[in-house]
Amino acid sequence: MNNETNPPQVKPKKKGLNQAQKKFLIGSLILVGAITYLIYSAIDTSANYYYKVAEVKAMGSRAMNMALRLEGKVAPGTIANDAANLKLRFEVVDDSKASIRVYYEGMAPDMLQDDIDVVVEGSLDSSGQLVATRVLTSCPSRYDAAEEAKEAKESEKSI
Repeated sequence: MNNETNPPQVKPKKKGLNQAQKKFLIGSLILVGAITYLIYSAIDTSANYYYKVAEVKAMGSRAMNMALRLEGKVAPGTIANDAANLKLRFEVVDDSKASIRVYYEGMAPDMLQDDIDVVVEGSLDSSGQLVATRVLTSCPSRYDAAEEAKEAKESEKSI
């Protein structure tokens, strides 16, 4: 008789994943998918393009009833604010001097005045007037201070 001991039987490894690995993989895929969706939807909603007046005019009838974000300046002498009825009308112009009438129902922004930068969100009606759902103004003093600080820094570098 042979005294050699037989080597232990090695079970062949199963190909594939066990139950715990499958659950981990599925959970990971769901998590990655959810994160990807949240990033995509955040980028999609925050990446709204600002149109210039000339761009909207060039779109013609394609711009009708399209959600727009219009950027420009308030045309001097065009503000008509009916504070009692919360109705506001003015025109927005850009560098090309093209203009679009804006109609807004709601409280006029405190900073709204001639030649101030505005962003108007809304859509064009059939007459070509932008019916605004939101009117945003920029505070010139904040931007002026930032520009002055930048110029001061540049002049220090040149000294």
